[in-house]
Amino acid sequence: MKLIVAGICLLSSFMTLSEEIPVGEAEIVLAEEQVVSVEEQLPTVDVLQSQLNTMMQDTAAWVDDIGYSGSDSDSDSDSDSDKGSANGYLQLSWLPRTADLGDVDANFKVSLNLPKWDERFALVIDNIDEDELLLDYESKDLDNEQEGINVAFQYIKRFGQERQVKNRIGFSRSQVYLRSEMQFSWQVQHVDLSLQPRLAYFLEDGWEPSIKTVAAYPLEKSYLSLSASWQKLQTEANTRRKIGFYHIKPTGKNQLLVSGVQYSKSNDADDIPNENYYISIRYRNLLYKSWMYFEVEPFTEFNQSNDFKTEVGIIFSLISYYGN
Repeated sequence: MKLIVAGICLLSSFMTLSEEIPVGEAEIVLAEEQVVSVEEQLPTVDVLQSQLNTMMQDTAAWVDDIGYSGSDSDSDSDSDSDKGSANGYLQLSWLPRTADLGDVDANFKVSLNLPKWDERFALVIDNIDEDELLLDYESKDLDNEQEGINVAFQYIKRFGQERQVKNRIGFSRSQVYLRSEMQFSWQVQHVDLSLQPRLAYFLEDGWEPSIKTVAAYPLEKSYLSLSASWQKLQTEANTRRKIGFYHIKPTGKNQLLVSGVQYSKSNDADDIPNENYYISIRYRNLLYKSWMYFEVEPFTEFNQSNDFKTEVGIIFSLISYYGN
């Protein structure tokens, strides 16, 4: 059901107004026939990806023009770099595991960059769980049941290479929310450090402060990452705590191997605790051209809600990107 809902929402959310363009010149007709002929020679997957990308870029340009107050002559002289653009991905996953062999999931994210509004301004649409603060290199939340669509206007202000502030106002979990997030990064000897405090307010669920820190240490042909986060939801009795240790190794030009172990603990609204231990190896490889990737991730999980019984599974993901 998630797969169908996400697919329908992804297509219907970005359908734009089209205009009938009269064709009165033989050169235009010939050019259109040549484009159609080229498309007919391409594999179906290329045609679909090209059409999706074109639709998204047109949508971004159309939304960007809404915020433009200049004259028509100024608009005609705009360069491609001044036009709205879009980028994003669609991820389809199958997650067979001990408790559920038929679990499937679909996730997508769309970012419309709007330079005519402001070069730091973007419209973001996705179906990612706004509750969860993911660690670096953490797998998606396997127990995420969110099926709704999130819409947010985002503004990012950078202060050099080491600091930035990201502000959002949007709609998620059937309510309006505000979120402000700061990101600091620096280097101590060979260790790259980052700190990310964030404060969110949901109109119905209240305040949600959180903080995440990451330390990355480079090795000869790989590197190590240690991440930790603290998060407090007003609708839950206690805080969420997570820590993860990962080894990241490129195994080829477009291949990546991520192995790690993760621990998390939280309490629900009834103050029932839940601890979770997660061990996995994730392999990522370029499957087609430069925009379609395949991921496979076998894992072992020990969850308190399941009396810490060993639960094994594997995640298969197909990820298609578009845009720049």
